[in-house]
Amino acid sequence: MRRGSIVVALIILAGALGVFAPVSSAQTNIIPEVSISCIDPPEMHVYEGATRTAISECVLENPTIYNEKVEITVQAGGFTSAAPASMTVAAGTDVSFQVIFRGDLDHSPGSYVANITAVVTEANGVPVDFITSPESSEVTVVVAEYSGCTHSVGQGGGSFEAGEIISFSASISCESNTDSRVSYRAMMIQEGSSSSSWPSGFDDQSPDCEVDVEGGGASRSCSFQIVTPSNLDSAWEGCVFVIEVGMTVPMCPDTDQTGWGLQIEVEPKGIGLDSLGLGDNQSISDIVIENKGVVAGGAGVLVLLAVIVSLLRRSRRNRYED
Repeated sequence: MRRGSIVVALIILAGALGVFAPVSSAQTNIIPEVSISCIDPPEMHVYEGATRTAISECVLENPTIYNEKVEITVQAGGFTSAAPASMTVAAGTDVSFQVIFRGDLDHSPGSYVANITAVVTEANGVPVDFITSPESSEVTVVVAEYSGCTHSVGQGGGSFEAGEIISFSASISCESNTDSRVSYRAMMIQEGSSSSSWPSGFDDQSPDCEVDVEGGGASRSCSFQIVTPSNLDSAWEGCVFVIEVGMTVPMCPDTDQTGWGLQIEVEPKGIGLDSLGLGDNQSISDIVIENKGVVAGGAGVLVLLAVIVSLLRRSRRNRYED
């Protein structure tokens, strides 16, 4: 009895849909149906500033003789999604649509499966969802792995005397959607050069600078110390950079304004009266300035040279007696 009722209902429906009307030989499907196909979207990037979206292109195909209304649902695999709720597909045609998946900031990397389902709910305006079956297409959304850091160097540049310690610090901030470790180091570059060779006589005594990033973000401050050579013969001018290990060394001066470095000038030690054992911090140049009236003439120059020789001899004699 029940089977007979279903047959009668189908006959009535077929009449309402115009099944018994003449149709072309190319349109012979009398049962409402639809097919759906979707392609995997490109990788989704979820770092700060990225769109955090991936778009899948889909196609609905109607092989029947009816104009069909098709409802679309998305199981997004943990993402938020956007897609048409329904579309109308004319008999014997196909239509395209997009499904947009959106991830969270720092979404965990990996592959996620999503399903897009289509079902015919009306054919030529007549409800048919009680006799149609849903069709699905499965896509894989891949979230790319990333880890990125920014850093800036604090104050600490300027002029130094040979033998002094150059001290400075760097603030580092990292973001990542996976666990990672990033290392930083100091690098000295002579002005006009981009050579990564450490300059002779300079000693890097900085502690290790490593940032452990555990899926999300991390920040820290690192201190750096560089001992300059005490026996520097001539002035050294250049830059001190803090760079991520493995990164390209910038040019000096920092024309790109990266904020990664400091301008440094290291001068040789001057000859002062202290170095001659006379207990005053005046240098020879100071003596010249204070006695410029005397030095103005040739005789003054000779007197000044005699003073210098006398001081050097006294210094040597004092060292010998000690």
